[in-house]
Amino acid sequence: MPVLETTIRRLLDDVAPYVAQLPGPVGRETPVPRLTVWASTSATLPTSAVFEPMFYAVLQGAKTLIMGANRFEMAAGACAASSFGLPYSHQLTDAAPNRPYVGISLHLDIDILTRVMLDMPRREDRWTCAVAASDLDGAVGEAFARLVGLVNSPDDIGMLAPQYERELYYRLLQSPMGDTLRQISQRNDRVRQIKAAADWLGANNSKPVVVPDLATLSGMSVTSFHRHFKAVTGYSPLAFQRHMRLLDARKLLAAGGANVARVAYEVGYQSPSQFSREYRRAFGSPPVADLRREREP
Repeated sequence: MPVLETTIRRLLDDVAPYVAQLPGPVGRETPVPRLTVWASTSATLPTSAVFEPMFYAVLQGAKTLIMGANRFEMAAGACAASSFGLPYSHQLTDAAPNRPYVGISLHLDIDILTRVMLDMPRREDRWTCAVAASDLDGAVGEAFARLVGLVNSPDDIGMLAPQYERELYYRLLQSPMGDTLRQISQRNDRVRQIKAAADWLGANNSKPVVVPDLATLSGMSVTSFHRHFKAVTGYSPLAFQRHMRLLDARKLLAAGGANVARVAYEVGYQSPSQFSREYRRAFGSPPVADLRREREP
């Protein structure tokens, strides 16, 4: 049996008890810190969220990730990593009761990852997208399997999980996804400036954005800022902010305590009708439908 298939089978066996308890598209935390098992017995519609710094692997079924101009079709054995929070949509495209979708996510510990980077030989910083995909093969797959295997040995987690996680980061940094993960602590000024701009847009998404001002703060011309921002995030600056606004709006609607117009103004829209159009385009239903759904018992 090929190495990749052996790794997938080992991982599926380790998380089988968690999958049996997850009939819907939901996740369950494991005893291993920041490690979550995801499963679904049915395909899903596109769902929007924020892809935090994370490592994610598909073990069974298939999933589509879309981040701006970047699209990743992930089948069993595929994995992806992100260096900072990006708005994205994801859709499970292959899942059934007799063969559920199964995935595993690990939220990255930035401090541990940075220390591993500092202990490794210095590499030249490279421009690359903040998300990268590869196969769960070779040393990365072996290191990930050792970490996930601890879910069945809870007494060993305190001693071994930090070591296995550090090994996984080392292997990831050596892999084709390494350039993306090095962005987390990269000393390249341009990368830091783009990340700072994206972080500002995420934290201030209700405020008006003047792109020339952002470009000036980043030390770039408007044209250069647009080009570099899209190369790293997959979005134009305004599209990035729009996605973050809509995600915040959905959280407010989920709370069920406000009307649609108030939510639109609160997240920075000047026109509730424009907000409703863009919300429907992003989530497949108008905001009033989601507000009504959350208020129903």
